[in-house]
Amino acid sequence: MSQKFSDGLKITPCKSRSSKSGAVCSFGMSETERDKDEEKYAKHLVQNYTHRNIGELLDFAKPATTAGQKAAELKTDFISDLMERILAGEKLATKRGLDSRLLVQFARKIGKWTKVGSSLKSEKPLYEYFSNFALFVAQCLKSKTASKNSDIARLILPAERTDYKPDDSNDSRRIDVGLAMHGINASVKCVSLNSYADMLCIAEAKKSRALDKDALAQLFLYSVNIYMRQPNRRYVWGLTICADEAYACLMLNDGFFVSPAMRISEPGGRKMLISWLVQWSMCPEDRLGYDPTMCRVPNSDDADVGGSNSDKVDDKRYTIDCYDDKSQETTTYITKRTIMSADDMLGRHTRCFVATRHSGSGTESSANEVVIKDAWSPAKHPPLEDPRDEIKLLRKIHDTFEQDTPDHIYPNMLVGSHVRLDQKDKSVIDTTDAIFNAAGVDRIDPPSDPGTTSAWKHQPLRAHRRIVMSPVGHSIKTVQNEAELIIVLVEAMNCYSSVLSQCGVLHRDISTNNILVVRDGKDTIPRGLLIDFDFAVNVDTHERSARPERSGTMPFMSIANILNLDTPRTALDDWESLLYVVCWLATVGITSSHRVPDAELGKKPIKYWRIGSPEEIAEAKRNHMDSARIFQSNIVEKFCAQYKLLPRFAIALHKALFGNSNCPGALLGLKVYGGDSSDDDDDDDSFNGDSGDSGNKPTGGPNDPLVKRNAHVDEILANLEKVLGKFKRKAITVL
Repeated sequence: MSQKFSDGLKITPCKSRSSKSGAVCSFGMSETERDKDEEKYAKHLVQNYTHRNIGELLDFAKPATTAGQKAAELKTDFISDLMERILAGEKLATKRGLDSRLLVQFARKIGKWTKVGSSLKSEKPLYEYFSNFALFVAQCLKSKTASKNSDIARLILPAERTDYKPDDSNDSRRIDVGLAMHGINASVKCVSLNSYADMLCIAEAKKSRALDKDALAQLFLYSVNIYMRQPNRRYVWGLTICADEAYACLMLNDGFFVSPAMRISEPGGRKMLISWLVQWSMCPEDRLGYDPTMCRVPNSDDADVGGSNSDKVDDKRYTIDCYDDKSQETTTYITKRTIMSADDMLGRHTRCFVATRHSGSGTESSANEVVIKDAWSPAKHPPLEDPRDEIKLLRKIHDTFEQDTPDHIYPNMLVGSHVRLDQKDKSVIDTTDAIFNAAGVDRIDPPSDPGTTSAWKHQPLRAHRRIVMSPVGHSIKTVQNEAELIIVLVEAMNCYSSVLSQCGVLHRDISTNNILVVRDGKDTIPRGLLIDFDFAVNVDTHERSARPERSGTMPFMSIANILNLDTPRTALDDWESLLYVVCWLATVGITSSHRVPDAELGKKPIKYWRIGSPEEIAEAKRNHMDSARIFQSNIVEKFCAQYKLLPRFAIALHKALFGNSNCPGALLGLKVYGGDSSDDDDDDDSFNGDSGDSGNKPTGGPNDPLVKRNAHVDEILANLEKVLGKFKRKAITVL
């Protein structure tokens, strides 16, 4: 699926987007602008990724056994019958072991809900109506009559606060009703629920049936916080309440499924909502979207996610079982801090943690720290035979460099495998298929023709993969000055070149998130670590190219990559991404003290590297790369004024990439530099080239310089390597 979305591009298989503060896609935005961008994105999700009226949706939350499913049906019938009798005014017999006083109290509010019709003046009464409905169901389940078989796993209870901002929220939005899980012995009442980290799901209310799409958009906006604050969530449920209609919603990585309307004014609608609450109370936790191999440490207090450059240990900590497909052994780790959280409703939901082996009595020293990456990656069937599996690629890198240790550091995989779950007394790989199969539904691959309408079962296959690696790195934002940044980038690209030439692996996603800083000591020169081989592919070590396919992270994708030109992807696409990383960081500011205010960033031309359709972004980059003068005036002159090395570094990279005499420029036939770009031995990194416009439009044909340059890859790469060596020496001298 490929979608155009202005002011927040989402392209699959490109990395998912997020407008959270500090994210690449929030570049140059004020908080108000970020909120508007996220609201627009949520509406885009409703329009393009949501499937309505899915009758089979309840099966995704059913108990695992036939006996459990039958018990859920009986409990639903019992509670539905009881509710209808109370609503009809019948007095309850005390012999049922029910607290009739409480049930009648809850039913009064439910009765008001049944009479609101298609709209009401305000949505606020709906908070109380729904909360009382949930309490009614919980009270019945807790009663001896309903729970005599002890097959109820939990009670689903509403929050005592409504229309409120959770304490761990990173925006100002207020949720309507939160639902939480409590033990069967808990008191049936509204509960304290102040954190997204503790929520099962969110119920979003609207005053009219006609506002159902708005309710879904709001639900998506809020539910991303559950993904962020609960790293053990495989997927998330939610509810919308639009006047007298309720809907259940299942949110997966590539699509959102909505149940048929449950009309509360009708007995059948009330019974269906009861059935949802009953099944959520009885099903295994994995069918609520939780990962049974990742468990929150009991009695840990809530706290914000720890920064990647922090030595602080998170208060929210998890034990993680990591199976290795080579040794066929499982190692349990305990997290120390979270360095990446899932920040989008769509995509891989990548999480990364710093962790140590779990001994049961404490954790080991920082010298034994590892990084755990947990992600839902696109996969081919069967997943274990997928040649583009990141686990296979990292194992290939490990085995190669174990025999011939390079001078640079590299991601050393210690443990790697697909996450496995127990289903129906057998171990299965956690995939999209596993989620569907648990519901008795067969997933279908999406149609290859983009013009074909997809049904809800047409979902891409994803595999849940988990990798344990070393060394532990920190965000590239932790460099202390421009000289350190250059050294880190040079080291990461040295790793890139070795991985390509010795292992035959093309990375295809050079970005600010995928280059980390590693320090051996406080005052030592930092090293650069290249990570995240999600988009990497095996290539011939001689040809060193891959078939055309759009992949990567906006705004660092090469022009040919963005346009998906019919030309092989080579190392030059990744080196072009490096140039964009340098320009981006030099414009934004590489340290917190250099950071440029959002209002000022929004005025810089580089913002067009992330805004608009693929064609619009590629055109902006073509124009900016087209000539020496334009690159200097539109990009380099907008760098932070205190940088002296970075402008020259960017100029040299641009000259090597776009100034080759055989294929100059980013447009057609334009000579951007006076002279052959291979002459880079002098110390002059200034511009001296043509400042004109070729007047030609890019075609992607054989005369397009972005196509022609693939015939000169080795020559251009040699020049780029010279640039790296030259500027690493300069940076070390500065330090």
